[in-house]
Amino acid sequence: MRNATRNVSSSETIRGQLYTFLQALRGRPFGRFIQEIRARESLDSQAYDRWVEQQLAWMLGYAKELVPFYQRGAWRDAVPGGIAALATWPLLEKEHLRTEFDALLVNPQPRNSMIHETSGSTGPPVRVAMTYHADAWGWAEKYAGRLRYGIPVGAASLRLSHDSRPLRDSLLGQKCIPALTSEEMIDEALDYLRRHRPMLVEGSPSALFYLARRFREKGVRHPIVPFARIGGEQLYGFQRTAIESCIAETVVNSYASTETGALAYSCREGSMHVCADHVHLEIFKGDTPAETGEFGDIVATSLRNTAMPLVRYRVGDRGRLSLQKCPCGSPRAVLLDLQARSEDQFQTADGDVRHGSEIVSKLDEFYADPATDPVRQVQFVQKNRVEWEVLVETAPISAEDNHALQTSPVIAEMLTRMVRRTFGQECTVEIRFVEEIPRVRGKLRYYRDSAVSDR
Repeated sequence: MRNATRNVSSSETIRGQLYTFLQALRGRPFGRFIQEIRARESLDSQAYDRWVEQQLAWMLGYAKELVPFYQRGAWRDAVPGGIAALATWPLLEKEHLRTEFDALLVNPQPRNSMIHETSGSTGPPVRVAMTYHADAWGWAEKYAGRLRYGIPVGAASLRLSHDSRPLRDSLLGQKCIPALTSEEMIDEALDYLRRHRPMLVEGSPSALFYLARRFREKGVRHPIVPFARIGGEQLYGFQRTAIESCIAETVVNSYASTETGALAYSCREGSMHVCADHVHLEIFKGDTPAETGEFGDIVATSLRNTAMPLVRYRVGDRGRLSLQKCPCGSPRAVLLDLQARSEDQFQTADGDVRHGSEIVSKLDEFYADPATDPVRQVQFVQKNRVEWEVLVETAPISAEDNHALQTSPVIAEMLTRMVRRTFGQECTVEIRFVEEIPRVRGKLRYYRDSAVSDR
């Protein structure tokens, strides 16, 4: 990781102070919460763990007393308390949020609460009620994570996002580009970065990877800005390499969910630290807690949401908690091997199952080969256990070069080998070159089942 830096301008400082003040007036005092987070990060591990124990005990007592759902059924015997008491609470699933929404609400509801709804990209959408303060704690975790890199609130940025709000974006010095769907938008992004030199570019890993490939086609060979903050998808090595080659010196990784807010944020050492002032994380293997260091389902307990406390909520992603603390000195636990969308399982030729990320991680080797320079995006489509189709989106090139690319055995052999190494040597692979692979809200699915629409 490069030691990316850039001086903070007076306008960025003023913008950050103004935005923080205005949000406090609106009931979201995230500036104060940032101060609390940074103060607690200076605690030693034992003191920090004691604080987490106290916060967890308070939340479990609050949830048990005021949430009707936790007073009946399998939750009847759940008891308040700290880490030991948490073991008496069953797992909360997404289906519970869909079918028991009203029963999961605190009664009576606190003032200043709102409803968040997931996009539905990982299944039927779910809703969660969240107080303004809980929302602000999620913001505070995000901004505190950015401050580890010296990125202040109000830092000028380019955002690849459909969430464009002119007043907010003006206050924060942000430029929003909703989707990279045309040559004009690519040129607009490149021109903005070159002319204004913001501190930060933000977007999903697949969107920023695509932007980096497009910049490379235009002759960009060095990073333009200090930082790229990514989130919303699993980050792969080939994406980081491309982004740090053509967009930003350093990739800042973040992990969050709509239901809980911030979950983990990277530090300068590259570790993903659990946002433990805001949420308590566990790892489960099925319905059983995993040993520390074991890989499994990520389960979250909200520590701040007094409108709808989610206790032992299975987020839908997988990972493991490190046995070791980070060299950066933070007392927070480290989340390793994050694997998004745990339900994205594909059958192998012999009937076993593999997560789709296993084949995507092999694109590290694919994109390292100069023969793949014209390839913008790749998508693996499973038709059945042994039949696969691989869509390959390439840059516009001459008819002669295009024919040479499509008839060259190199790309086809690499992609076929990747499929067979992951899903079985019996697999047949059809390579299909296309003008564009569809993206949804700027994101690309690198793999999908042909029987399931690409949401």
